[in-house]
Amino acid sequence: MDPKLSQKIITANLELHHKEAQYYDLIHREIFNPEEQSLISHVLADAIEIINMPSISALDIGAGTGNITLKLLDNKNIGSIVVVDLSKEMLEQLQFKLESNPKVKIVNADIDSFLEAQTKGFDLITISSVLHHLPDYFETTEKILKKLNAGGALLIFHEPTGQKSKLLEIITWLDSRLFVNLLLPPLVKEVITTLDHSYSDYHVYHDFDLEGLKKHFENKGLEIFYFNQHNVFSLGIFRWLARLIPQKNNFILGIKKLK
Repeated sequence: MDPKLSQKIITANLELHHKEAQYYDLIHREIFNPEEQSLISHVLADAIEIINMPSISALDIGAGTGNITLKLLDNKNIGSIVVVDLSKEMLEQLQFKLESNPKVKIVNADIDSFLEAQTKGFDLITISSVLHHLPDYFETTEKILKKLNAGGALLIFHEPTGQKSKLLEIITWLDSRLFVNLLLPPLVKEVITTLDHSYSDYHVYHDFDLEGLKKHFENKGLEIFYFNQHNVFSLGIFRWLARLIPQKNNFILGIKKLK
C-alpha cells in the first residue's frame, strides 16, 4: 500500500477513536448486545479448551475498551494478558474498567510496530474489529502468526465478510438510522455526526478479502477450527430478520497453530 494512504488510514483511526472512545460501547450495539456477547464468550471458551494449557499467555490486539480482555480474565486458565491499542483514549476506558489487575499489561502502540519489537510468543492471540482498520491486514496477520506459539490459537472477531446485497444494504441503513435516532442520547448523536469512517474503516468500503485471508492461513498449514458468518445489527428485530438473508456481513475465525 502507498505509504501516504497507509498514514492517512492510521491518522483517521486515531481521530475516530479519540472522538468515540467514551461512548464506544454504547454506539456499537451491534457488538455489545446479549446474543453477540454470548457467542464471543463461547468461542473464547472453546479456544481455551483447545489450547489446553494450565496458564495461557494471551495477547489482545486492538483491545479497545476491553470487550475481549475482560472475558479472558474470567477464565482461570489465562495466566497473563498483554493488551495493545493505537488509541490511548480507548485504553483509558479499559483501564477504568480494570482498575488494577496484575495479570494485565497495557501497551499504547501501533500494532505493527509492537509486533516487530516483541520478542516473546503467545498461546492465545485475539483481534476483534481491528483488521478492517489496518492499512495492510495481510501483512499484519503475517506478523501475528510469528508471535503465536505452537499449539496456540488465533481468534479473529467481528470483521466484514465483504458480501453484499441490496436487502442487506437496506437493513443495515434502517438499523443504523433507527438505533441512532431513537435510542441514543442527544449528546452521543452529536458525536456520531462528526465521525468519518471513510478511511478509518478503509477495507469495509474497499472490500475485505475474506476468502483470500482463509487461503492465506490454510496455505501455511494452519488448522481452521472455527468459522462463522452471521449478520450483526444493533436492533433485535433486524438481528432476527437477518437470519433469513443468505448474505452475511460479519465473520468470526479461529485458527490453531499445530505443534
